[in-house]
Amino acid sequence: MKKKLICLAAAVVYAVIVISAAMLLSANPKLDVVANYAVTSFEALGEAAEMTTPDGGPYVVYSPGHAERFSYGENVQLIFDSVPFITAGFDPDRLDGNNITAKYDYIVLTSEGTSGVASVNGAIDTMESILRNNRQHIHYHMDHDLFELHLGGHAFRWARDWRNNTRGMTFVLNPESFIEAGLDPEMLEGWTLANVTLNHGRGDTVARLLKNYSFAIE
Repeated sequence: MKKKLICLAAAVVYAVIVISAAMLLSANPKLDVVANYAVTSFEALGEAAEMTTPDGGPYVVYSPGHAERFSYGENVQLIFDSVPFITAGFDPDRLDGNNITAKYDYIVLTSEGTSGVASVNGAIDTMESILRNNRQHIHYHMDHDLFELHLGGHAFRWARDWRNNTRGMTFVLNPESFIEAGLDPEMLEGWTLANVTLNHGRGDTVARLLKNYSFAIE
């Protein structure tokens, strides 16, 4: 009985700590890393990675070599060169997913969970609006000092300070639909299949394909 009471008391204390922390963050915006640095660090990423900012959008962040793209505006998309995937066994005709399509030489993944916005005074203001409207989908990873915008089971990551972080920009894919369409992840050039723990390290551990670019200054 005493053990049960101790466990109950511990659970209550933990709940109070969690609630208090949430209240503290909402009461003191200076402690909210996402609110203070997500947009400014994304803007700074433009000093290292190529960004296009056409009037009316969509705005595009390119990986070096343009094999991958993060596109945002009315739709939020990840776009990939299909050749490495096809070389690794992927068959576009076997693709089963309403939000993933193969167009020309690219695979286009349109987020169903994160909503886009119409162009708002340029690329950075548009991104700020997307992050504000999808606050539940933008996470800060303290252990790696980076931000992650969740796009369903996929994601786009960028470092808070790309100059001092080897994880400067990372494209993240849920491999399930691609594997079902014939992809052999071990044969996919340039990508790494890794186990990732969701919910800031407190959730399920799942497999993800990662394509990382470092812009760190040595």
